[in-house]
Amino acid sequence: MEYSSKAIAILLSLFVGLSLQSGTNGAQSAGSRQTWQGFITDTHCGTNCQVTKDMKPDKKCINRCVRKGSKYGLWVEHHVYELEPQSEAAQYAAKDVSVTGTLDGETIHIDSIKPINPPTAKKSESN
Repeated sequence: MEYSSKAIAILLSLFVGLSLQSGTNGAQSAGSRQTWQGFITDTHCGTNCQVTKDMKPDKKCINRCVRKGSKYGLWVEHHVYELEPQSEAAQYAAKDVSVTGTLDGETIHIDSIKPINPPTAKKSESN
């Protein structure tokens, strides 16, 4: 059976294109180290707590939801990522943090986590 050079070229192009695409997905799933800044919340309430007046989850609400089975998460823009290990995220509930780690699906595996302190106003010194 004889194949035309045009058909072989099309098949070769498809094969190369699919190979390149699967190589990119493999690199993303392996997870390169990144840094995110966000708010430690829980995966149940996320960005919309029904208990607090301003609808932003507070520490009491977050810890209650986690005790009931929710996970600690990092709220970044309009998305909440689950955090692992949970024990490292727990002490930062309801705080703004910077997290460095790797993303695997919807889970950030924490390498380091640090609070982001709001800028404090300097007191002016008088003589």
